[in-house]
Parts: sequence; C-alpha cells; structure tokens
Amino acid sequence: MSNPLNNVGKIFTSLESYHDKRAGRIKVKARPVLIIGFEDDCSNPMTIDYEILPISTIKQKLPHPKHDLHIDSDLRLKLGLNQDCYIRTHKTTWSNVKHMRIESPIGDLKSEDFELFKETITLNREWVVERTNYRLEEAHQ
Repeated sequence: MSNPLNNVGKIFTSLESYHDKRAGRIKVKARPVLIIGFEDDCSNPMTIDYEILPISTIKQKLPHPKHDLHIDSDLRLKLGLNQDCYIRTHKTTWSNVKHMRIESPIGDLKSEDFELFKETITLNREWVVERTNYRLEEAHQ
C-alpha cells in the first residue's frame, strides 16, 4: 500500500450509496471519485479514510454553474473516464480504503491537468468556507 499522500489527485472507483427512486431504497454502486485528502492520524494505510469528490454524469438535472467542473473529452479519455462527466466540488464525502480499488487508479488528474486539480481544490475550499460561515452566522442570530 502506497503513501496516502501519493493518492491525492488520483481517481479511483469507490463503493458509494445512492437512493434508487424506482426501487424506493438505498443501493450501492461503484463510481469514480477524486481523492482530495485523507485523515492525518491514521497509522495503518489499510484502514485509512480518504476525503473524496464524486465524478458524475449529472443526467437528471443541470450542473451547478460554479461547483460542477466539466471534464472535457480529451482529458476524460486520458483519465480513463468513459462518459461526459463533472467533478462535483461541493459534494465532499469520506470513504474508507476498504470501499475503494486503491490498488488500481483509473486516472491521475493532478498529473494530467494540474490547473484543473488546483481549481477543484480551490472551489471545494470556497464551498466549505461559505457553507460553514453561513451556518455560523445563522446560529449566531
């Protein structure tokens, strides 16, 4: 198992839950995710949690105008993604390494397009700060 820092910026498949409207229940599917961070106090890389952003096709609604970053077709092919998709910078979540195919990255955004990776991190940080500040202001009133 590699150093977790080496996985930041890479795309992996991760088992993620979603609500299936037709079945009326929660299901799980493998989906591409971008690793943007990891827990800093984990001593075993076999139990680490990674901070991730989903990469989605967004077919049921319009992409968010600021926080859904489109991956153009040339880059998409370099990253091993087979459909038109977006990095969802405002959908941060965590996934345990055991739910991920960490031994086989699908692509490496940080290496293929460092500027898009930086924009992704910047937009995610902005979203977290805006959301947190809004909640703090709301709670203070």
